[in-house]
Amino acid sequence: MNKKIIILLFVCFTCLLLISTVNATDKSNNNLTSQSNSYQVTNELSNDDIQVIFDNANDGDTIQFTSKEYRNISIVVDKKLNVISSAHSKVYASDSVTSKAQELGIDKTFGFYFTRNSVGSVLSGITITSNFNDYGVIVDSSDNTTVKNNVITGGNKAGVLIKDSKYVTVSFNSISKSTGDGLQLKDVGFSTIRNNTISYNQRSGIETSNIDNNTIVYNDIHHNVLNGITLQNKSYGNTIKHNNAYENLNGIFINSTSTYDVINANSFTSNRKNPSIKETGGVYETGNGLLFGSGFITKKENTPGRLEVKYNVLAHNEMYQAKNNPELPVFKLGDNWFDSTDDSNTFVCPMLLAGIMKLGTVSVKNGIGLQMYDTKGEAVKEFGTFDTKVNIDGNQYSAKFVNGKATIDANLDPDKEYDIEVMVGGEPVKYKYKAASGEKDDNQDSTSSDSTDGIMGADGSSSQTSTDSVTGGTAKGNGNQQNGTSNSAHFSSNKNSGVYGTNASGTRQDSSDNGQDVQTDGDLNAGDASEGEVSQEGKAYEVVPPSKISKEVTDTSGLVVLSIVSLMGCLIYGYRRKSDLD
Repeated sequence: MNKKIIILLFVCFTCLLLISTVNATDKSNNNLTSQSNSYQVTNELSNDDIQVIFDNANDGDTIQFTSKEYRNISIVVDKKLNVISSAHSKVYASDSVTSKAQELGIDKTFGFYFTRNSVGSVLSGITITSNFNDYGVIVDSSDNTTVKNNVITGGNKAGVLIKDSKYVTVSFNSISKSTGDGLQLKDVGFSTIRNNTISYNQRSGIETSNIDNNTIVYNDIHHNVLNGITLQNKSYGNTIKHNNAYENLNGIFINSTSTYDVINANSFTSNRKNPSIKETGGVYETGNGLLFGSGFITKKENTPGRLEVKYNVLAHNEMYQAKNNPELPVFKLGDNWFDSTDDSNTFVCPMLLAGIMKLGTVSVKNGIGLQMYDTKGEAVKEFGTFDTKVNIDGNQYSAKFVNGKATIDANLDPDKEYDIEVMVGGEPVKYKYKAASGEKDDNQDSTSSDSTDGIMGADGSSSQTSTDSVTGGTAKGNGNQQNGTSNSAHFSSNKNSGVYGTNASGTRQDSSDNGQDVQTDGDLNAGDASEGEVSQEGKAYEVVPPSKISKEVTDTSGLVVLSIVSLMGCLIYGYRRKSDLD
């Protein structure tokens, strides 16, 4: 065969191959964009009609609730779906077990139930009322599921139950008025509970059983009949930080085998006592910021895995700021703030050793800075939040501590020394204070306190300044440091580890925890989801209106094909012309 003809055929074959590749790519893109659909459901549909929409949807589809109010709703989510409402829809949950739930072996009543097949689903923007059923929302064996921006009220057992799941996110929800717990976590790992308001539930705000490596942070937990947070059975590697638990019976109740748990920078304040509350075994301990139960076990002191409790605000609780169970050995807490300058008046029970944090001042331009210090005199940067009052030459200000520091912009003259009073434990503590003369962010330690009440004071410029406290304050500055001596009825476990105060006098041996390990299986309050056939029965459903969810795709395949054909024409023309010339 002529060599020129072979070359021409090769060029044509290559161009045809490129054209077929472009067409295949175009078909692939068309298939991709058609897979994600959005369905809108109205309140004209019955619960069975809506369930059929859920059952016939594909993984990744979106179900939008568009009406203002829905009645008798109980939906099983058995695939990966986005369940949302931009209309702030109110859903009143059904008090009966639906046929769909019965098919899957579920015997609880609920608003929404996410099964093991719903991994990666989202529930967002819906108000769920569960006045006559067991739960508002159940997430059962459904990993990577997100429950966010919902208002969930009621539930005879709990507002929300998360069980046998990992990597779940529960965030920015309001969970309230359950006759049980607000949020239950049972056999849950690597999940995030963040920025929720959990209030007015008849048991605990958050109750856990057998949880590991979860993050519980920045939640407002208040006015629950029992505890703000309850840890039961086993808890391992959990981080509980920056929560604000107040007006419960106890701020946090730890009744678990706790290993590698961290409870730092929370505020457990103003929790109230109620002797009429009874649990199994007698009168329930109430009115404490932090309470250890008889089931609490952790690692021995100075052993990896021991529970860490530090930099929390434990104040204004009606009984103890922190209380141990009398059946347990003495436990040593880290450094915490008890709103007291008197180590014998911290209201920490005698079965606990507690590092007493101190408060001092730092100069800021035109204003006053207040800083929390640990028992080593180091400024604390991660800390619970609380408010206090500050009086400056007769003018009163409110100071809010965030991450260990509070700043008051009082337009002070840097050339003038001011008399200030900081309210601590309901009593004013006096300072001589001078504002910084530099830039506003150039903070420095202020002048030392004139008080003998144990609040920390320091001078950042003097080489000889030390605290005047006689109740265990620690001086901080660039100069010599000197620890105050205490004559109050406290005891210290270590001369170099700071002050550990209790509410009782006398000496008590700091016995170590027994380090035993127990496991109790939690009572799972919902039926296990099981594999089952998706029901195809029921009335035809209305899609109002169906619309595809896909990103806008610019179709350039025609342009590419045209370019290839043009290139072929040029090559053929050039070849023929060359042949004519030859």
